Amino acid sequence: MVLQGKKIYNNALLAGGLSFITFGWDAGVLGGILLTPEFQTAMGMPNTTTISMITSVFLLASWLGCIIVSLSGLFLGRRTWIILGSSVQIVGTIISASSYSYGQLIAGRVLIGIGNGFCTSMVPIFVAEMAIITSKRGQGVNAILACASLGTAFAYWVDFGMVFAHNTQAVWRFPVAFQIVWALLTIGFLLRSPDTPRYLYARDRDADGDAVLERLYEKSISDSEVALAKQDILASLELERTTTAGLRIKDFFYDTSDIQAARRIRTGMILIGVAYLMGIDMIFYYTTTIFQVYIGLAPLTASGLAGAATSVLAITNFVGVVYMEKFKRRTWLIFGAIGQTVFLAAFTGLLSSPGHATGAAAAAMLFCWIAIFGPTWCPVTYVYASEIMPLRYRHVGFALSVSSQWLMAFVTVYAGPIAIADPNVGWKTWIWFLVFNAIAAPYVYFCCPETRGLTLEGIDLIFMSARLHETPAAKQLEHDFVAESTATDTDSGKEGNVAVVPEKEV
Repeated sequence: MVLQGKKIYNNALLAGGLSFITFGWDAGVLGGILLTPEFQTAMGMPNTTTISMITSVFLLASWLGCIIVSLSGLFLGRRTWIILGSSVQIVGTIISASSYSYGQLIAGRVLIGIGNGFCTSMVPIFVAEMAIITSKRGQGVNAILACASLGTAFAYWVDFGMVFAHNTQAVWRFPVAFQIVWALLTIGFLLRSPDTPRYLYARDRDADGDAVLERLYEKSISDSEVALAKQDILASLELERTTTAGLRIKDFFYDTSDIQAARRIRTGMILIGVAYLMGIDMIFYYTTTIFQVYIGLAPLTASGLAGAATSVLAITNFVGVVYMEKFKRRTWLIFGAIGQTVFLAAFTGLLSSPGHATGAAAAAMLFCWIAIFGPTWCPVTYVYASEIMPLRYRHVGFALSVSSQWLMAFVTVYAGPIAIADPNVGWKTWIWFLVFNAIAAPYVYFCCPETRGLTLEGIDLIFMSARLHETPAAKQLEHDFVAESTATDTDSGKEGNVAVVPEKEV
């Protein structure tokens, strides 16, 4: 059966959600089994440094996967990259689940990470480009990020349940192996889906692009609505192809180019990188360890609270999905960063004074931090970064943005537990994360223009030079910008800055 209309977008959401459940599952599954005797015995009683490498190598490999996509992403379609990534994840999972040494486990996690890099670079783009209703785009990308949190929560609760399977290798092998199910389902749904029309037009496959647009709108390409959508995409491509220069290294520091592609990529990299320097990976890779070792809770209580913490993230993620378009992207990010700073400061202060009462209070502060991060910096950075990239460089820009997540997460997950275990550092490690929570709000306020309500092509006008604003292609896109800016604005540092003018470099 050939999918048509909303079914294509819903299928893309399902495939993207399942892919991100796979990502979330792998991000969380080791957190609940690292301290189990069965895992420790199978891995030869690894020390802290080895444990850090086992967990963090997945992140470094994910970074490598993103770099591969950034260099060659346009050669394969959005859909093909996700299928390839899921297939690589399956192979890596088989190797990991059958491991009897930490070397084999690391090799498997390298493959899982590379596949994860492919998927996380392409899934948000795939979903965003399939959305023909702008008000649904942010919710859709937010929803797949929520699925990552759901995957982490599922993994932690399965880990918790397997604790009762004492003295069997299934305690850790079953949770590790189960992620194959999510990857297989992802591939199954993607096989029913076409690639995105924007990718097809970017590859000069106009006939294929027309066919997908007709299926999405359930109308002929000659229909005025469908024809306008095609004209906007082609106009955006024309603007990008007529610019005076491609990506230049100097533009990543101060961008004066016509479409400010480097500035947009830099913004995405900073936003997503900062989000993963706020402490989320440290919290979720070592939640059980934090509760058990550093707060002093019993193993069963610590494992249960770890599952509860991941559930809070998943629930608040889905709250964000519902209310995503009620507030501006900037509002979510600025107020989220302020709230996170308050609760992480309290958490850090409480850890500095060990004790049963302060430990319980610290756990409460951590839950509050997670509840704020869930609907704000966790998904909105992905939404924003996927929106602002120019079509010609979308695979490059978003892959590099996500690569910054994995690189920052690797540093955090590898170095974090070593720092916390050092008696001279200990709780002071959290000050590092606190700094990034604190600087996030000013950065968004001064450097990130608003994008809510605009089409992906309309967003190009925010960053466009005055020279390009006078071209016929730019005039083609202005109908979208003018119509949507009555309902939203394009804040670039101050509220209420509404104008169809080129955005200044910040």
